[in-house]
Amino acid sequence: MKLLSEIIAGLTNNLRSGSLFPTMTTVTFWPESRTCPQCGVWMKVLNTTTKPAATLAIGQFLAREYHYYCPRCGFVVGSEELRGLVPERCNIGYGVLAYVGKEFFLNSRDNEQIVMNLREKNVIVCRSEISYLAKKFIVCLALLHKKVQKETRAFLSMNGGYILHLDGTCEGESPHLISVLDGITEIVLDNTKVPSENADDLIPFLQ
Repeated sequence: MKLLSEIIAGLTNNLRSGSLFPTMTTVTFWPESRTCPQCGVWMKVLNTTTKPAATLAIGQFLAREYHYYCPRCGFVVGSEELRGLVPERCNIGYGVLAYVGKEFFLNSRDNEQIVMNLREKNVIVCRSEISYLAKKFIVCLALLHKKVQKETRAFLSMNGGYILHLDGTCEGESPHLISVLDGITEIVLDNTKVPSENADDLIPFLQ
């Protein structure tokens, strides 16, 4: 049984992205269509760009992207597939960003632990970048939260409304962080910082 476990562990290690791609490989991305979405003309190759990127599925790699342009209207397109993996002008993929956020805030992992876990997935980042990615995760989450407010209201209405739970926390003399959530679905509805938990400070927020 011990020997079998060692064999399975060895096979698992060999299937990790770091073993599959021991050196940084190049992955090429093309636009999904050669036809201009604005005027229907066959587009031509404008140029190619290459940047380092990192995703959970592949690890570190070089992303080579072809850009097409329309000779009639000048419209330029790139690869939507690449945009779905890695944000424009960024090197860290969405999956890595979400992984860091979950590990940092939900699983209470420290920077060093996250760095080591990502290294096993062939994603090399430093400890300071983990802090940056964790903050970026919160910003992206807040923007997404605001973007789907209409859908959230519709979802809560399907359940007949919501039961409002309110809680606050603070450190020393810092502002109070107030969060409100639905007691049924446990969805966080909103949060803000207020000077105190007095009614005069809370009522405008709740309204």
